[in-house]
Amino acid sequence: MHCKAPSFISRLNYRKTIIYHRQDRMSVMRFPASFRFAAAAMALGALTACSSVPITSMVKLVRTDLAATDPAVLRIAVRLPQGLRPRRVTLRVTVAVGAEKREQAFVLADLDDPGELLSLKDEVTNDTMIYAFRIAPEDVPRLLAVRDQMAAHKAKGERGSLTIGVGAEACRIGTLPAKTLITTYLKTERAGDFFPLTRDVDLRKDVPKEAVPERIPLCN
Repeated sequence: MHCKAPSFISRLNYRKTIIYHRQDRMSVMRFPASFRFAAAAMALGALTACSSVPITSMVKLVRTDLAATDPAVLRIAVRLPQGLRPRRVTLRVTVAVGAEKREQAFVLADLDDPGELLSLKDEVTNDTMIYAFRIAPEDVPRLLAVRDQMAAHKAKGERGSLTIGVGAEACRIGTLPAKTLITTYLKTERAGDFFPLTRDVDLRKDVPKEAVPERIPLCN
């Protein structure tokens, strides 16, 4: 599928921020997720769908240390209605120490191993499709360097944060269904399964009126 760059961009973002101290380790999670629709540089609206995060996933996230997760095994998946297609998916990692912030962007690669999606087989329905992504192998060393940078600040007792966000641009094929439900998944362990990060977020119901699904560009 080939889509030209849209005027309106649909982004599915979720973030986990890790705060570190000299002695105490405290994790602060920003759930999950927000759908942002932008025209040029102007954001039209945002949704924080905390209520769409399953309780079991909250527990899983609390127990997950993304700073210690091997980037090579990190997987991200999204379930979309048949009428939506993902475009470029980008991982943004921001390390903040004091007033200084450094951000790096990584364009994710398609996950092309069907065996890795077995844990999602019961999540697929007749009117949905699941798309999965991974860190491109050539980007793993760069992401490991970011993680090492954060660890070095922590070892010095410097307070800061690591924020990981994922944005997925999307386009649509024709008219979308009355309920446009989107579910996202995360996998952080090589031998682990995908677990839902957000479930059944309704674009029509849960986002500002200016960001109705019809504002998502058509695919070419």
